[in-house]
Amino acid sequence: LCGVNNSFSSGSRKSTITINIMSTVITLPDHVLKALMKLGAKTTTQVSLCTHLIAPSVVRTEKFLCALAAGAFILSEKWATESIAANKLLPEEDYILRDNVSERKWNFSLVDAMAQAKKVGGKLFENQTFYVTPRVPIDTKLLKTVVTAQGGKLSPQTPTMRLMNTAPNRYVISCPEDISVWRPLAEHHTIYSQELLLMAALTQDIDWKNPAFHITESG
Repeated sequence: LCGVNNSFSSGSRKSTITINIMSTVITLPDHVLKALMKLGAKTTTQVSLCTHLIAPSVVRTEKFLCALAAGAFILSEKWATESIAANKLLPEEDYILRDNVSERKWNFSLVDAMAQAKKVGGKLFENQTFYVTPRVPIDTKLLKTVVTAQGGKLSPQTPTMRLMNTAPNRYVISCPEDISVWRPLAEHHTIYSQELLLMAALTQDIDWKNPAFHITESG
């Protein structure tokens, strides 16, 4: 599961600081990992422990979104290879992942999202419950991991008016195909697509008012 890791700070190289590396989409060769370990880094399979995530581009994978939420550095592969060449772990700020294509596509800045993640502190969805209807076109496990890691809850329970009105901060994540489920709720509750959660996790900000994330009968 994801989690928030505040055990490291930018540029710090004290012996008490543990650098835990993960990668997503790409696999670092064994010789690269071994060389990084000789420089004092460690590898991890737990996103909650990750301090440095290496990725080729901005992707909305579980590892990427969870590492970002946990406050990890999101770095290009050059950080690893050039650190090895320099025989020391180089400053992360010089190797923050740059992906202009994806950042334009999703209209966000990764650097800003990383800074925002540190402010939010893993509580982006704190005290919020999201009810996901059956035909939402995404792996529910991914959504649940990302939401619960940041203080929220995700439920497959069918949302009803009574359920929605029982407590505050309850929201419906749905799709046009599940109109029979959300139509009775739409008069009093905004119905959201999965993009609300995915983009919130990516930007570390929930854009409730963005009509692109709203599901309506008119499309």
